[in-house]
Amino acid sequence: MTTGQIVGIVIAAVVLAIVVVLCIRFREKIKKFLRVYKSELKKVVWLPWDQTRKSTLVVLVVMLAFAVAIGLLDWGLGEGFLAFVNLFN
Repeated sequence: MTTGQIVGIVIAAVVLAIVVVLCIRFREKIKKFLRVYKSELKKVVWLPWDQTRKSTLVVLVVMLAFAVAIGLLDWGLGEGFLAFVNLFN
């Protein structure tokens, strides 16, 4: 084993020990958080699958459109800047 691997294992062990100690120390707060989380999650109104699929498609199309627009803008500005610099060379 290299020194780096040993240091990594020691750091991982220390982090794991800290997590275990914190979980033991704050056990009641963690339990309360999980109970509240579960009860709040039951209140969520989930969209129907077809509406979720349509919304996802809209998001993907808009992301693609913006990616293309930003890419074209980047390319155009880059070419314009190079043409401007070449005017003075």
